Amino acid sequence: MSDEVEDLSFPNAVITRLMNEALEGSPAISKEARAAMSRAALTFILYMSTTANQYASNAKRKTVAVQDIFKALQTNQFEMLVEPLQEALKDYQEQTRKKKEEASKKQQNKSETINENDEDSNHEPEDDSNEAEVE
Repeated sequence: MSDEVEDLSFPNAVITRLMNEALEGSPAISKEARAAMSRAALTFILYMSTTANQYASNAKRKTVAVQDIFKALQTNQFEMLVEPLQEALKDYQEQTRKKKEEASKKQQNKSETINENDEDSNHEPEDDSNEAEVE
């Protein structure tokens, strides 16, 4: 597994963007600093994932749940991250709910439009010539 972990990394552009957002004045960031930050983030994620997976396994589940991650953070003395992450999760869930509602409304409007068009095309065209032919 150590060979696999060595192959893991985050895109440099993402690391640079996050570091620039966190640091005031957007100072120049060396390649080594980006690599160190990427490695630290990767190590943190792997450690929290392993701990959360242990909680899921102890609960006889194969899927890691959000609560497992919160427990892992608390267990590893990162309690200060739990509340901000819970807020971010609520925001994400709200955004997802809104997107689903918008997609549902669009689909419903599309279906209504198609049904209206089908009804219009199913009617026989009216003949405007009401006059009888005279020979």
